[in-house]
Amino acid sequence: MSEETEMPTDLALLGALAVLWGASYTFIKIGVETIPPVTFIAARTLIAGAILLSVIRWRGLAMPADAAMWRRFAFQACLNSVVPFTLIAAAERSVDAGLATILNATSPIFTFLLTALITRHEPVTARKLVGVGAGIVGICLIIGTEALGGLGRQM
Repeated sequence: MSEETEMPTDLALLGALAVLWGASYTFIKIGVETIPPVTFIAARTLIAGAILLSVIRWRGLAMPADAAMWRRFAFQACLNSVVPFTLIAAAERSVDAGLATILNATSPIFTFLLTALITRHEPVTARKLVGVGAGIVGICLIIGTEALGGLGRQM
């Protein structure tokens, strides 16, 4: 396949990913209006797990048998999926889905800052700090100060 034919396909796939990823916050907002956040995210996680297990079976891959590996999987699942999305779902009971999506975009910025402060295994360069600053300024420009006006108020 030539590079010219791959480009539209790649862009279409990226667009589909963006729509699906962004829409999940809207669906969470709709879902938590009638379903408790923990129940909603548990169902969402179980459905995703069942789909992934089906793909693994369809591809003929084997699941690990090692208990230590399953403990690592469970820890990673909680840290990267269950806990964050449960907190997002709980927050979306009082915050708009769009604001939740934009604030979630700060995750890589704060991950870098925490890594720089706690583990210090990656050098902090001027270029990286400029990137962090640009990211924070960009997010502030997107959400605007009026979007933060209702934070901290009881509904």
